[in-house]
Amino acid sequence: MFALAIAGCHKEPPPTAPGDDSCFGAECVEQAEAAMYYKDYDNAREPLTAVCEKNDGFQCFRLAELYQTGKGGPVDLAKAAEVYEKSCAADYPEACERRSDMARDGQGTPQVEYEYAVKACTGGRQLACTHAGQMLGAGRGVEPDPAGAIEMFQKGCKLGDIDGCTGAGDLLLQQSSAEAKSRGLTAFINACVGHSGYGCLKAGIAFHEGVGTKRDVIKAEQHFSRACEFQIADGCHVAQQLKDAAGKPVELELTSKAAELAAGGLETRELSCRMAGQGEPALSRVIAGVARGKDSLDSCAKDGAAVGVRWVFEDGKFRDAKFLGRVPKKLKQCVAYVLRKKAKFSRNGSCEAVLLLGDPEGAAKALAARANAPADDGKVHIRISSEDEE
Repeated sequence: MFALAIAGCHKEPPPTAPGDDSCFGAECVEQAEAAMYYKDYDNAREPLTAVCEKNDGFQCFRLAELYQTGKGGPVDLAKAAEVYEKSCAADYPEACERRSDMARDGQGTPQVEYEYAVKACTGGRQLACTHAGQMLGAGRGVEPDPAGAIEMFQKGCKLGDIDGCTGAGDLLLQQSSAEAKSRGLTAFINACVGHSGYGCLKAGIAFHEGVGTKRDVIKAEQHFSRACEFQIADGCHVAQQLKDAAGKPVELELTSKAAELAAGGLETRELSCRMAGQGEPALSRVIAGVARGKDSLDSCAKDGAAVGVRWVFEDGKFRDAKFLGRVPKKLKQCVAYVLRKKAKFSRNGSCEAVLLLGDPEGAAKALAARANAPADDGKVHIRISSEDEE
C-alpha cells in the first residue's frame, strides 16, 4: 500500500507535442547564446525570437541584426526595423540609434529618423545626440530649432562626441548675447582638447578677435599652432602670420569654400580662397574681379573647357597661376595672360577653382570628363608668373 501511495503521488512531466523542437524559458537563452557564440546563425533566429518576445532588449537587438544583414535567413529590412523598435522600447539605446540610421537610409521617414535619434540620445548614445542636433539645425524631419539643436549638440559633446562640441560652437557664436558666445568658445575649446583641429582653429579665431572672451593673441597663437599639429592648413598659415607680425596687428587670412559660385557671368566649381575676407560675399567679389576678363577667357576656349587653376594675388595684383590637371599649354598661357591683364583683386590672397569657359555645353562636358579623370594625371604642373613673357 505504501508503494502504491508513492506511485500515486508521482507525476510525469507534461508530454511535448510530437516533432516540437521549440525551446522553453532559460533553454531559449542558452540556445541563442550558443548559436551566436559559434556563429550558427541558421539556428539562432528561432531561440532569439522566443527570448525577444519576453522583451529582452539585447536579444531583440541581435535578432534585428540578423534580419538586417541576412544571416541565418534572407534579408528583411522591414522586419529588422520592427525588431529594432521592439528592442528600443525594451530600453536598449543602441537599437534606437540603429532604427534611426535605417530611417536615414530609406527604411522610414525623416520624422522616424529624428524620433529614434532623440530616444537613442536619451539613452546616452553620443552620435545620436549630434545627429538629432544636425536635424534640428537643418529642419529635416522637424521644425528648425537652433536652441534645440544647441541643446542636442551639447549633450553629444558632454558624452564625448567632438562633432557635437563643434556643432554647438558654430551655432552659439551666431547668437547675439555675450553669454552665448562665451559658451561657444568653451565648446570649441572642448573640441580642441578632444583633438579636433577645426575646434582649435575656431577657438584661436575667437581669442584673436575677442569673441566670447577678452582678446588674447598669445592664446590665439597657441590654438592656431595646435590646429596646425592636427593638419589644419589654415592653422599653420595664421600661426605663421602672427609669428611674422611679431605683435603687430594682422588680418587673419582664412579659407572660404563654395561648391558652385557664379559672379559677373563667370561660373566656377570647387572654389576655395584664403584671404582676409571670408564667406560667400568675399568669394563673390573675387570671382567678379576675375569675370572682368570673361569675354577674353571665353575666347581662350570657344568650344568650352573646365580649367582647374590656382592663382595668387598680392596688393590687388595677379602674381602667378598653377594649372591643375590636364590643360593644353596654349590654354594655360591664354588664361594666365587674361588673369594678369584683366582681373582685379583687393588686398592679398590665393584661390583655387575650376573655371567654366566658352561654350556652356562644351564646358559641362569638360567638367564631367574632369570629374572622371584619375586623381593624378602624371604630368608636371606648369607655373606661369606675371614676369613671364607674353
